[in-house]
Order: sequence, then structure tokens, then C-alpha cells
Amino acid sequence: MPRASLTVLFLIVQLLVLVVGLAVMAVTTLLIGPQMYINELIREGRGSDIRAIFDLDNSFREVSLLAMSVGGLTSLVIAAVVSVLVTRQIRYSVSQVGDAANRIASGEFDIRLKPSKLGSEFDALVDSFNDMAAKLEAVDRTRRQMLADLAHEMRTPLASLKGHLEGIEDGIVPQDRHTAAILTAQINRLEHLAKDMRALTQAEEGMVHLQLRHHDPTDLVRDTIAAAEPTARARQVELSARVPGGTVSHVMVDRRRMDQVLSNLVENALRHTPAGGRVTVGLSEGTHEVSFTVSDTGEGIDAEDLSRIFMRFYRVGEGREGKPGGSGLGLAISKALVEAQGGALTASSAGPGQGAEFTVRMPRR
Repeated sequence: MPRASLTVLFLIVQLLVLVVGLAVMAVTTLLIGPQMYINELIREGRGSDIRAIFDLDNSFREVSLLAMSVGGLTSLVIAAVVSVLVTRQIRYSVSQVGDAANRIASGEFDIRLKPSKLGSEFDALVDSFNDMAAKLEAVDRTRRQMLADLAHEMRTPLASLKGHLEGIEDGIVPQDRHTAAILTAQINRLEHLAKDMRALTQAEEGMVHLQLRHHDPTDLVRDTIAAAEPTARARQVELSARVPGGTVSHVMVDRRRMDQVLSNLVENALRHTPAGGRVTVGLSEGTHEVSFTVSDTGEGIDAEDLSRIFMRFYRVGEGREGKPGGSGLGLAISKALVEAQGGALTASSAGPGQGAEFTVRMPRR
């Protein structure tokens, strides 16, 4: 259940102190005052004597002073005890946040705080702190993995560049057009790799600025087919669309990012489909979602590789994402972009040589 706010807690504490003090004063006055009044009348034996009234008035003043003193001292003690307890809890909780912040600053991103007992504001602070720590941990993990993957992928082109340059210096490799083309290709590979790594990191860490608008999914499919048609003809692969005859509900997506996703999937399918094969971009509508499918009749994917197909730089055997022309990041980028828009990207295949199908599911909204 939600805790009361800190303001309410302090108000309750102050009211508690006040009520207790007033209760003590009231009980003291009501129980001691009348009895002293009666005793005084009996002792004087002159209840009707006006002089006795002044004497009783003095007695009442003494009783009131006594009551206020007892009540005030009691309230003061209670207030002091409550203040010490509350202050100690606040100091402990604040020091915990400070210590945890210092540990995060030193690189301990796995630190988490437990909820305090100081109200909803402090609980919200703890939740925000834990969310921040979790995001920093995810960013640090992504950074470490990215650096490791990047170092691994840069090794081959850098080795090739170094080998050819050393060969040219030693006079073993001729400095001709063929060698220049090899060096240029390796440099382009490094540039492509750096660009894709940046795009993937931005997508995975939620730094992509999306412009979500309602778009006709049929237009997305047709534009993707039109853009990939020249490549399909050059590779002698049949490229076609399969869309419903009626109207399909619009989907809220970032047009440029969705074009990038579908283009990546079609390019990936064309890369792994031999001449004479077929790549189909399909569209279907369900009760709660609109699905885009990119299927091919190419190499297919083994069952054990399907769960890892979207990992960056993952190679399926010798190739699904390891073929020339790809950085090994296309599928990972596509998945991150789809999820950033609230959708899901999955892959399926009947096995090697049986083709593959990638499905993008976007919610209807």
C-alpha cells in the first residue's frame, strides 16, 4: 500500500504531541482542580464567604500552573523523543543515498537502495535512484560489450590494412589499382562498422529521437519493394509483395526508422538468397497488431541459432550475418529500432536450406 507523504507524517507527529499535551493538561485540571476546590471548602468551612473565593482562586491558579507545567514538560519530552527518532531515520536514509551515489561514481553500478520508511517522497527518491543505477549499469554493460565486440571486429580489417601496407613498404605487394581497391574496401568496412555501432548503441540505450505518426502499412511495403528492386534484379532474385486486398489499419511508427528496418530485413534476405530464389514482403492485420513479414527461399537458419540471431556480430555458421557487405549489426539494429517503437521482431526458419522469415509486429493504436 502507498505510504503517507512526509508532510502528512510530520503533521501527524505534531498533532500527536499537541493532543497528548492537551490531554495531560485536561486530565490534570479536571481531576485535581475540583478535588482541591472541595477540600478547600471543607477546610475553610465558609463556602459562602467571599474571602474563600479569592483563596480558591489562588488555589485554582496554582493547579492550572501545575497542570500546564506537567503537560508542557510531557509534551516537550515526547516531542524531543519523536524528533530524535525521525531525525535519525532521515539522516540514515539520506546518508544511504549519499554513500550509494559515491559508490556509483566509483563504478559500482550494481548498488540498489531499499525503500525507506519516511513517506512516499523518500520512497519515490529511492525508486528513482534505483532506476538511475539500473540504467547506468545497462549503459556500462552495453559499453563494455560494444568495446569488446568492436575490438574483435576491427581486428580483421586492421590486420589486412597493416599487412598490405607492410607489403607495399617491403616491395612484396605491388602498389597498383587492385591493392588500392583492397585498402579502400577495408577502410569502407571500418567506416560502415563505426556507423552501425553508433546507430545500434543509440537504439539500445533509448537515445533515438522518434517522430511517431500514423502511416499506411501498405505504403511502407510498396516503398520498401521499390527501393530494393534494383538490387534484387542484379542478384536475379524475385522480389514481390503480399498485401491484403482491403484497407489495413494505420500504424503509429517513425517512418524513416521503419523504412530502415524493412530495408535491413529485405537486404539481409537478398544477401542470403541465391539466384533464382524468391523474397516476399508480406503484410497482415490481426485483432491487436499489424504484422510485416520478410520471407526468403535462401539458406535458412538452424534451430539453435534462432535465439541468437539478433545478437550483435553473431555469425550463423559461416554466414547469415557474416557475409560480405554486412557489418553483422543489421538485425540487432532492426530489433532495437522496432522495440523502441513499441513493437517486436522475431525470426523463424524450418532449418538450413529451407529459407527464413522475419516478422515485425506493431500494435494497433
